[in-house]
Amino acid sequence: MRLESVRELKESLPRQLKKEFAKRAAVRTESTAVALAAVRQRSMPTFFLGITGKPSDYRLAVRLQDHALENSALVDEIRTKAKGEVDVRYVGQIRARKTRSKSQVALMRSRNRPLLIGSSVGFVVPDFVMAGTLGCFVRKGRSKALYILSNNHVLADENRYRKGKSITQPGGLDGGEPAADAVAKLSAFVRLDPAKANLVDAAIAKLIPGMQAETSKLPGIGTLEGAISRGLEIGDLVHKVGRTTGVRHGNVTAIELDAVTVQYDIGIVSFDDQIEIEGQGSRAFSDSGDSGSLIVNDELKAAALLFAGSDHGGSNGKGLTYANPIGAVLSALKVKLAA
Repeated sequence: MRLESVRELKESLPRQLKKEFAKRAAVRTESTAVALAAVRQRSMPTFFLGITGKPSDYRLAVRLQDHALENSALVDEIRTKAKGEVDVRYVGQIRARKTRSKSQVALMRSRNRPLLIGSSVGFVVPDFVMAGTLGCFVRKGRSKALYILSNNHVLADENRYRKGKSITQPGGLDGGEPAADAVAKLSAFVRLDPAKANLVDAAIAKLIPGMQAETSKLPGIGTLEGAISRGLEIGDLVHKVGRTTGVRHGNVTAIELDAVTVQYDIGIVSFDDQIEIEGQGSRAFSDSGDSGSLIVNDELKAAALLFAGSDHGGSNGKGLTYANPIGAVLSALKVKLAA
């Protein structure tokens, strides 16, 4: 299928299906009831669509978040409308990748001075010990000041953390103390909104005076070479270093995914225009605690910001990872890479 044909189908199908199954709802058969439930509400974790395949053979990526849909009339209808040119996978529930579990990667959860990309980092809230990943370093305008870039849910506690409050490295789960390990202060974040389609899960925190950082070093990978000039493509080889799993390699399995519903503490949040990545070999590309990791392409150019993942869907038996395109992240926060 041509790329534009898949894009058109991806945009038009949800509306078509909603109308079609609304008409069938009066019949009240089990299959139509399941399908109608799937298309009725964006806030329900049901299914989402994107683009997969390769330039000579693009396909519609169909990702199911409810087991009941696997053999449903909904999926049959999607296959029919796409003339069979689909890649259907059950991915289950997708969750934000912060964690309250210990990491086995010692360097990434250690106290690192100067600060390192991929290190443990997090906000400070009494009675809630967590950790995520320091993605990279950015600047605003012509200022020389450095900022940490990571996810909203890693630095801003899903909109609840106040600007100016401390960020520690390592995160509290890895022993970070508010007094001894404060390295930055929350500066800005893109609000997560459960009521509409979101594009990024991102925030920045300004380094405190005197704090030093290795702005270009990707531990275990190489040197960051700036930002990608085009979007990631299906099949691209990508890499990341994160707080929990350290260095992992993967391939892009789908792009331009819309209505990706992710479980947060504040509820279900939906995202459009997302990237899907599968780990290489027998390992997942990410795990809880890798949220905020910078994803680079094979030229070591910044390409995406990791924010969520599932436990199902990978062809290697592992879960899938979801990420925001780096261009959308930098644009939303009005920043540029410091490297």
